[in-house]
Amino acid sequence: MQHTLRGKTVRQNIILAAVIAVLPYLAHAEDELPEVEVKSKAAQPDQPSEKTKSYSVKSTATATRLDTSIRETPQSISVITRQELDDFRILSVNEALSYATGIKVEQFETDRTEYTARGLNITSFQIDGLNSPISFSGTNYGDLDVAVFDRIEVLRGANGLVAGTGNPSATINFVRKRATKDFQAKVDVSAGSWDNRRLDADVSTALNADGSVRGRLVGAYQNRNSYLDRYSTERNVVYGVIEADLSDSTSVAIGHTYQKNDSSGNNFGSLPLLYTDGSKRHYKVSDSPATDWAYMKVDTNVSFAELTHYFNNDWQVKGQLTYKDTGSEGRYNYIDGFEDRATGLGTYTSYPYIYSFATKDHVADIYANGPFELAGRKHELVVGATWSKSYMKEYSRIGDTIGNISVVSFDDLGNFPMPNFGPKSKSSDYQSTTTNLYAAAKLNPLDALKVTVGGSLLSYELEGVAYGTDQIAKENNKFTPYVGAVLDLSNTISLYASYAGIYKPQVERGANFKTLAPLKGKNYEAGIKSEWFNKKLNSSFALFRTEQENQAQSTGTALFNGSTINTYEGIQATTKGYEFDVSGELTDSLNINAGYTRLMSVKGDHDQNVNPFVPRHLVHVTTVYTVPSIENLKVGASLNWQSDTHVDIGTVRYEQDSYATLNLMANYKIDEHWSAAVNLYNVTDEKYLSSMRYAYAGQAFYAAPFSGLATVTWKY
Repeated sequence: MQHTLRGKTVRQNIILAAVIAVLPYLAHAEDELPEVEVKSKAAQPDQPSEKTKSYSVKSTATATRLDTSIRETPQSISVITRQELDDFRILSVNEALSYATGIKVEQFETDRTEYTARGLNITSFQIDGLNSPISFSGTNYGDLDVAVFDRIEVLRGANGLVAGTGNPSATINFVRKRATKDFQAKVDVSAGSWDNRRLDADVSTALNADGSVRGRLVGAYQNRNSYLDRYSTERNVVYGVIEADLSDSTSVAIGHTYQKNDSSGNNFGSLPLLYTDGSKRHYKVSDSPATDWAYMKVDTNVSFAELTHYFNNDWQVKGQLTYKDTGSEGRYNYIDGFEDRATGLGTYTSYPYIYSFATKDHVADIYANGPFELAGRKHELVVGATWSKSYMKEYSRIGDTIGNISVVSFDDLGNFPMPNFGPKSKSSDYQSTTTNLYAAAKLNPLDALKVTVGGSLLSYELEGVAYGTDQIAKENNKFTPYVGAVLDLSNTISLYASYAGIYKPQVERGANFKTLAPLKGKNYEAGIKSEWFNKKLNSSFALFRTEQENQAQSTGTALFNGSTINTYEGIQATTKGYEFDVSGELTDSLNINAGYTRLMSVKGDHDQNVNPFVPRHLVHVTTVYTVPSIENLKVGASLNWQSDTHVDIGTVRYEQDSYATLNLMANYKIDEHWSAAVNLYNVTDEKYLSSMRYAYAGQAFYAAPFSGLATVTWKY
């Protein structure tokens, strides 16, 4: 399949995307009846996707905190629902985001991952709409589990209105599962390749007679070896939430999530990609330079509380508090060097050390939203404020063999003896405080026109020390505007356009190891959105353009105070392209989630190609079909394809050809309570590098080959 797709022209890719966009027209015609919804005053604005069993949702508040349909949201948005997560037995965020339009998962090491959209790093993450940074830099440590989430919403483009910082790539919003009045329970038991064993349990019920107090408990345990030599992982997850109706108009919720990741034999850095003569090197998929004494532990605790009150005039006020505590420790051996093709020996420098960090995030948010009348028409308004404070501390212990040079073959890289490590020293200790005031109004000047105007006022302060250098940044009352408009052309089709300001304080360090100036810019987007088959299917086409100043562009690494630090420079950068997206039900028997992203250019201020490791074409198509002749059987397929990419390793250009991966699933419902499923991943056994994100340093490793997972589910 790789050779078939590699030669596709841009015209062929556009044709493929157009086919995806018009799929709704090709499905058989269905009578569209008007939908009647009955809502109580205290009804939640968003129905859980686990209840709808759909591949789409009817509303989202990620963009503006106003309950809005996908069609009426003046930006590109995709949703990975609980049904899709279950169908393809998607267990981690890394796996889940590969099913979203325009998202590239950059797993550059076994236990560190970054994400890109529209050619740029994603650093904006939310849980239930509240900012919840994965880390200061957007790097995910470990493998975040999705057992606790009902769905994942991906808003592409800048989102400075409620996020405070206008990240120009995308915002990832994880929406938690919530307690239910009706008793429900589910247990999944899975076993698969490389001794992969997984157990999930999920139970929810009313805790009193009238259901005014409800609780839910979710737990997951996974233990597996790996296709990589010496690598194994164990993951434990527990999530609990209690919700209570204090009155007909007031509700409260408190909850906590705990996740523990343990891995051993993990890499830090990876496989040397070149020989000393600059020629390309090839490995077995299982090859890894990690030692058997390497490990990483990541513990994450997230606590939250919410209070919501509904007024008689359809207004509501909601307050949220969250506290996140993440700690990690790992023992690593970074290897630098290349092998001589003729002798089979390489001159490698060893950098063994123990690295640990601790982060604490405190976030408080309160907002009110509801309708108001102006000029005889009804409109909507949201006003709110968010305060957050984050702490970061990093520690290291240096091995006594650091900088030692050895002449060995690659096969011996994993056998470096463990050195003695020195005393623990603090590498960094800094904190950031952010206050964001925001307001937005969705105006209805005409029946067919909705205009959203708003803005945020951000104050930010960073202070502390990192690797011996003061980290100081401050900004008061930085205004970020937001304007969006949606024009209905018919009952099912709308045109939209939006403008959003970009402002984001940065933690990346320049060549002088000082923090870069804030990222500033503008985000433009326009397109067409449609709803089909009684709003069961959403489709969209978007054109986008982003203009930025001080975009962090990697300049390599530097050794500073005994640690290897990534360094950056701030450049001007312009990104433009277009996207197709379709999700939902094509028929009662066929679900789809598909998209195509075309990055037409990502250019710097000297017309240089920025971030060439990001593919300029991304395609994903996921479908699940209920077989009519076998009523209880579902089968599905998911295809991802990306165009070729490259990086420059010194003066050598290293290229990765375009490739495609195919996943398959089958699920059979045995009876009312039992079902069995088989999921197959990378069915064509495609061999490709997991990420080119940091391959400019001359290192990367291969993604997983063909694998399988069998699951038995009991449900009540």
